[in-house]
Parts: sequence; C-alpha cells; structure tokens
Amino acid sequence: MERSNENFKDGFTLIEVLIAIVIMTVIAVISTNILQSSLSSREFTNESIEKTKQINLASNLVRRDFRQSINVPMRDFYGEPMKATFLSPEESKRMIFTILIRRKSDETSRVRRVEYIFDGGSFLRRQYYAGNPYSNNDYSESVLFENIEDVKLSFSDGSKWFNSWPLDEITQRAIPKLIQIELIQNNKSIEWIISPKNDHVYQQ
Repeated sequence: MERSNENFKDGFTLIEVLIAIVIMTVIAVISTNILQSSLSSREFTNESIEKTKQINLASNLVRRDFRQSINVPMRDFYGEPMKATFLSPEESKRMIFTILIRRKSDETSRVRRVEYIFDGGSFLRRQYYAGNPYSNNDYSESVLFENIEDVKLSFSDGSKWFNSWPLDEITQRAIPKLIQIELIQNNKSIEWIISPKNDHVYQQ
C-alpha cells in the first residue's frame, strides 16, 4: 500500500530553523555591537569637543586678563598697602592683579581687581567691582574648570622660575615676565605659558 503524499507539506526542518535562529542571533549581536560602538564614539567625540571648547574659552579669558593687566599697587580689604602690583603667595594656589577693562559707563571705574584661585577642586576666576575693593565678597565668580586635582603656578623674572610672587622690593613693583599655569585633571595636564607684556616697573 502506497503512502499518500497529500499529508506532507513544504516547510523548514528543525535543523533549518535552528540554523536560521543562530544566524539571526549573530546578526543581532554584531548590529548591537556596531550601534554601541557608534554611540560610544559619538559620546567620546562630543566630550572631546566640549572639553576643547572649554579649554579655548578659559585660555582666551586668562590671556585677555593678562593683556589688560596694569602695573599699579594694590591695597587689602582694610585699605593697607599689599606691597605688590601682582600677588601670588607661596602655596596659596592663587593670583591677584589689576586689569583695565573696556568702559561700560562713565559713572564707573575701568579698573578692576582679578583673582584666579584653586578652591574645592575648581579653578575659579573672580572679578571684583573695584581696583581696591573694601569687601572680600564684592565680586562676580566664574568656574573655569571643575574636578581639578591640583594647580601649579610658576612665575619668571626673565631668567629663573619661582613658585611665588613678588620676590623682593623690586619685584613688588613689577609683574612677572612669564606666568605658567598648569591644571592637573585625571592624570593629564593643561598648561599655559603667558607673557603679560607689561615690562615696566611701577615708579613710586
């Protein structure tokens, strides 16, 4: 007795289905890896662009301040002479000097005090509203960098580098020839060497 073929229909065998599932799984894994790689690459690129933008903005701001620096004596918040036209005490992680800004109003002075300081893991810029302010809270503050591990400041008199300024009675009336700022973050460093281009010594 011959078996009828009517009960048999075209279809996939179990082995063919398993092979198809394996192939689809491999394709899905490869596609997922490519997508994750693309997203990671995009995120890394965006982070790099933002970091570069941040560095450029901070660099332009710092260099502008030193281009606008003026060599005049400063007073503390009690009105006493600071015996410096540029001040960075040893191990203080800060710089204080005076700049001449563009005039916004005839009623306000163009002279401002600027302070760069490393505080609480951030590198900050503070601009006081006067050249010799009477209040240590009378300033506006900008955060240039966050999550900074350390800041190293160095100053050159034209022949040697020092960790503080001023050095003596002569340098009390002068701004450093060169200023080096090094920010350390995630075992990497951002370094600037700036020439204030203010060569004259203040004459009393």
